[in-house]
Amino acid sequence: MKFTFKKYTLPEKMFVMFVYLFLFLFGLACFFPFLTVLARSFSPEFYIQQGQVIIFPVKWTLNAYQKVFQAKQIVTGFKNSLFVAVVGTTINLIFSFAIAYPLSRKRLPLRRTFTVIVVFTMLLPVAIIPLYLLVRSLKLLNSLWALIWPYAITTFNMIIIKNYFEGIPESLEESALLDGAGELTILVKIFLPLSKPVIAAIGLFYLIYNWNIFMPAVFFLTHPSKYTIQVVLKDIISQQMLADMLPYSISMLQQSAGPQGIQSAVTIITMLPVLVIYPFIQKYFTSGLMLGSVKG
Repeated sequence: MKFTFKKYTLPEKMFVMFVYLFLFLFGLACFFPFLTVLARSFSPEFYIQQGQVIIFPVKWTLNAYQKVFQAKQIVTGFKNSLFVAVVGTTINLIFSFAIAYPLSRKRLPLRRTFTVIVVFTMLLPVAIIPLYLLVRSLKLLNSLWALIWPYAITTFNMIIIKNYFEGIPESLEESALLDGAGELTILVKIFLPLSKPVIAAIGLFYLIYNWNIFMPAVFFLTHPSKYTIQVVLKDIISQQMLADMLPYSISMLQQSAGPQGIQSAVTIITMLPVLVIYPFIQKYFTSGLMLGSVKG
């Protein structure tokens, strides 16, 4: 649909201009902290402490990023987070689609009963003590699997997939059944190829959650070799690792990276995976959510 500004009256034009101006300022306000963190990651600690770094770096340097990648604990944290993000998201999607498909089929016996039971779980808060006892009983403490299996499925995301499946014409399924196709064949060869938008949207949700998972990692992981990057970042911010990473005096900070520069560098690197992936699936994102939320 082509946007024509001329058809609006003067008050409507002023309102539209106000809305665009407001959205621009709001977006700028949201983007400003990111620019500040990015500028600090490329600036020496001295200028950060003096408050000279706001939007643009002062005296460009890559020392902060060099310190980050030289720290063994940070590299290990990235590897652990990457494992949780990739494996966890894969398991999330498999379980979500495996449950959403039968619940979306009208021929499933007791379909409404199962749906009510599944939806009812959204009303129950997750208590950390029973969850901790469950993880301990499964012998998953201090294991990355403790961040994956207890969170294998999110009911809300599964319901979106279920609603999306209900929007697929039943004639496709009936034709496949007449040709002798089984349920797994229908799911894999018919439903999944038609579900790229919802796969991209829900996959992004799961990926962001698994990459940024924090509280479960704090509760279930005790050995530094198992820490995810979010826990490592917490330790950096709380100054627990800076003594090992910065074995020089404050007077050298005019040339070198310091606590705030390293914190900013780790923060930027932590954000990169989502920033890199999102542009490639953006075209599927909105359509996947809209199509999956039409039916109730």
